[in-house]
Amino acid sequence: MGETLNGTSFLNIEEELELMNKTLNEAVRAQKGEKEAMTELGLKRARLFGWPNTYVFTKAMGEMLIGRLRENLPIVIIRPTIITSTFKEPFPGWIEGFR
Repeated sequence: MGETLNGTSFLNIEEELELMNKTLNEAVRAQKGEKEAMTELGLKRARLFGWPNTYVFTKAMGEMLIGRLRENLPIVIIRPTIITSTFKEPFPGWIEGFR
């Protein structure tokens, strides 16, 4: 935890936020689509740091931020492999015996 895929050990979240705000303001001034501008920037930044897409990039950013701000607090990050409905899958009430 705490490294980008290209080996950079620090990702400056504040700089990323400033760049995002600057890009968003430029898109608004140029009357370009905000969503498209943010998607393009996200992919560009993700690939710059070695991530294939914005999902894993923002997930890694969150983990880096937690690692940096945790101080002496022990942390655990749990990533479930699958998340699904317990209301109707595989059948109503199937989880009741596991509580």
